[in-house]
This record gives sequence, structure tokens and C-alpha cells, in this order.
Amino acid sequence: MIDLHIHSNYSDGSESVKGILKEAEKRKLEVISITDHDTIKAYDELRMIDIKQYYSGTIISGCEMKCVYKNTPVEVLGYNIDIDKIRNFNNLGQEKYLNIQKRYLEHIKQAGKQIGLKFNDELDINMKRMQYASDIFEKEILKYPENMEILKKNHLEIKPNFYRAQQCNPDSIFYIDETTSFPSMEEVIKEIHNAGGLAFLAHAYIYPFDNTLEIVEEMINTHKLDGIECYYSYFSNDQTQNLIKLCNKYNLYMSGGTDFHGKNRPDTQMGIGTGNLRIEKEIIENWRIQVK
Repeated sequence: MIDLHIHSNYSDGSESVKGILKEAEKRKLEVISITDHDTIKAYDELRMIDIKQYYSGTIISGCEMKCVYKNTPVEVLGYNIDIDKIRNFNNLGQEKYLNIQKRYLEHIKQAGKQIGLKFNDELDINMKRMQYASDIFEKEILKYPENMEILKKNHLEIKPNFYRAQQCNPDSIFYIDETTSFPSMEEVIKEIHNAGGLAFLAHAYIYPFDNTLEIVEEMINTHKLDGIECYYSYFSNDQTQNLIKLCNKYNLYMSGGTDFHGKNRPDTQMGIGTGNLRIEKEIIENWRIQVK
């Protein structure tokens, strides 16, 4: 089995790089990829350790990069990227990213005050590590049981998470237009290709599209995507099969992963997702030959 969508504590995961390697070895995963959000620091650490002490399988270099497609924030997974070549891409700057999140958090806090949510007003972004305004705010408001009644009263959901349900929702008081903060999908794909990598659309059914398959097909026809993440923890079997059909129709590669975040997403385990995900190595054999 494989897992090509894993987050470490260099982005919004809870596990260290070594912890991820140990868990992957424990679960007997043959191939993994650490795909942190807009940072490749995990791979700097991997260069400094003896990987085989912790993990005997194959590691494909990866990164999950936020971008914009037609005014909607989406993510593209870059695989087999040259870490040194992509390092200077301006979207990977930690200070720039954290300043954006700091601005977002202030907006979310002000919106929370408007509807009477209880939270620590001194809540802030730690500029020393990758953090996300929506994650910080969600964890904070869940500390107070009375907030659930306030959310319910205002018809506000936090599932699958605050970011998807509220920050990305144009009808929400917490909505933030991220289109000016991040590069276009075309730009991100170009950077991945310039770094010798392959560009895959991440978790297509997570985005707020009413007609997901039509939008994905449009992306395929207008951008140079190499593949699609077909297997994912929160996809139904029908959704997976729909994406596989698109890959076959357009001769695209397939990938799959759990979107593992450790303790920050305890219902999702490495290798098996929410319990029954099984991603066979065979699905990547037709592009794995390109992996160093």
C-alpha cells in the first residue's frame, strides 16, 4: 500500500518527520510522500537523517500548493519535485504566508465577535512555525460548549472543517477572498514542471463546486495537469470511480493519499484514512519510473 498525501508539523500536521517515517514503517507502506502545505522543510530535514533507520520504503518528494482557479482557492500536489529548484518559488515563503494568515485571523476574530462567539481575544499567529488562521480559530472556539449553540443559532457548520465550511463559503460571515493572496493554478503548475515534477489536482470533491466533474474536466482542458488524486479518505466509491474515468479518458496519471494530519485530524490514519482506504502501489507504476 501507499500514501502520497501526508502532512508533518512543518505545516498543519502534528507528527514530526521521524514520527511519520516510523508510522509508515509500522503500517508497512511501500511508498509515501510528505506533502506539506506550501513548504518543503520536511525534505531539508530528510537530507540530514539516515532515513533507513526509520523507514525502508520509497519516499517521493512532494508539496501541496495553494492556488486559485477562477476565483476559487484549490490545491495542486507536486510530486517528484526538485527541492532546490522549487525552493525560491515566492508562494513558499514562510514569512509571507504567515503574514497572510495573521491578517485572516483578525478578520475571522472580528466576525466571531459580531455573532457573540467566546474566544481568547489575544489569539494570534506564531510567526515561528506554519499555522493557519482557520485551524487556530476552530480549535479555540471548540473549547467553549456555548459556542456550539451560537453556531447552530446562526446556521453555521464547521464540518468537514471551519476552513471549508466557513472561510471558503461566500455566503458566510467568515468568508475571506483568497484570490489576491495566492498564485494562479497555471503559475503553480508551471513551477512544479520547472522543478521537474508532476502536477496533480488534490481532493477534487472537497471544493465548493456544484458541478465538480465539469469543473475538473475544464481544468484538464485548459491547464497542463499531469494527474488527479483519485483515492482520498473522504471520497465515496462513486467519486473515486468518476475521477478514474477522467484519468483514463485524458490519459492522466493517478495518485492517492489519506491527507494524514496526525492528532490534528484524529479520524484519519496514515495508510487507511478513516478506516477502509487501501491504495495499491500499482496505480502509480506508470509514472513512478520518473521518480528518483
